Amino acid sequence: MPSFQKIDLDDVDLQLLRALQEDARLSTKELAKRVHKSSTATYERIKRMEAAGVIAGYRAEVPPAALGKELVVFVAVRLKEHRDTILEAFQSDLRGLYEVEEWYHITGPHDFMLKVAMPSMDAYHRFLNKKLAALPNISTVQSLIVLHRGK
Repeated sequence: MPSFQKIDLDDVDLQLLRALQEDARLSTKELAKRVHKSSTATYERIKRMEAAGVIAGYRAEVPPAALGKELVVFVAVRLKEHRDTILEAFQSDLRGLYEVEEWYHITGPHDFMLKVAMPSMDAYHRFLNKKLAALPNISTVQSLIVLHRGK
């Protein structure tokens, strides 16, 4: 998990973060115009947030369908045991599964929530049976198929 230094963020910082989340390619000049600050002040705020790890990086957002991954599934996993060594081993196994785009260790009736992107239901079925179910210590798996994505 990325680390960051706790810093105080004011309304201008939050406006900058929102603008960068919408379009990380905005120029400092455009960002400054949006928050009614000078380009220098805006640049310094952004650099401060980058240095503190509040801005952890800039990425290209690629929709899974653009890579032929039409099917997105959230997979809720419950483990049989919860010792630290078991949890660490499971998390290590997840890192080795390229189909798993994200995973979260969660509370509630399940222990982990995985986001999996696949080209088809057949491909997901193979992943589920040959890879995920083959991992040790899994008690139950529940698949939640994404019908539509939005924000």
